[in-house]
Amino acid sequence: MYPRTTGPSGFTIIELLIVLSIGAILAVIAVPAMQGMLNSTRQSSALGLLVSDLNQGRGEAIKRNARMLVCGRNAAGSDCAAVTDWRVGWVVCGEHATTVNTCAASTTANPNPMLVRPPLDTQLTLTSTDAVLRFNADSSQGAGGGIVTLTLAGTWSGAPTRTVLVAPTGSITKQ
Repeated sequence: MYPRTTGPSGFTIIELLIVLSIGAILAVIAVPAMQGMLNSTRQSSALGLLVSDLNQGRGEAIKRNARMLVCGRNAAGSDCAAVTDWRVGWVVCGEHATTVNTCAASTTANPNPMLVRPPLDTQLTLTSTDAVLRFNADSSQGAGGGIVTLTLAGTWSGAPTRTVLVAPTGSITKQ
């Protein structure tokens, strides 16, 4: 017996156009949702990095038995810039012995600043109520005694605002 032949097989141009149309519609729906997810992920990552660096600064103050600073960085990334807009990035460093709110000189045993973070993504903003956040050797925060609030926000529509609070005791909480 010979196989039966029934004519050409494959897709018609109409079937192909319908499949492509469905694919285009799904892409139009998915792209904005994907952009929102990417923005949210960037914001969450920046928040996690900030909290991690604050905890490291606090831990280093205890370990070194010396005051540590966390602050918005200067253009060179070598010292505090005395700004409350931390979009430029931040540094974690040991405080200079005689010059308040300034990073101490770097040594082989104690590199300073110990952490330098680059500027944030252009769609993120980070502001602090204090230009310099200090952690004392007993893990308490600063000399002023007030709560320091760091606010991380996005510039896109519907972006959530996330805050980090640093209590006078040195306790760090995300909200």
